[in-house]
Amino acid sequence: MPNPYEMYNASSVTHRNKPLTILNLSEDFNNFIENMDDLPHKIAIIPEGVDGRPDLLAHQIYGTEKLWWVIMLANKIDNAKTQLVSGKKIFIPEIPGYAFVIDENGFSSY
Repeated sequence: MPNPYEMYNASSVTHRNKPLTILNLSEDFNNFIENMDDLPHKIAIIPEGVDGRPDLLAHQIYGTEKLWWVIMLANKIDNAKTQLVSGKKIFIPEIPGYAFVIDENGFSSY
């Protein structure tokens, strides 16, 4: 399995086999990625209906599908179809400024 932190490395992003060099990530973003393991988090159980769909899971937890990559990165998932399955326990990092909806059962809809 490839290193998940390298999977989202901006310097390795390509489009049509050409590197994208216009990405300029902020220092805050880089610090967030580097310190993700130290963020407060909860453990959730993936509910039925979102298998292989980190976008749907992110929308239900954070209120936006745009944070799908946080779930993938925090759980070192490189293949959502095979690794993001109902019943599996996952880490859900708390992100300042975003909704965080996890109930006593480990999950809730947004």
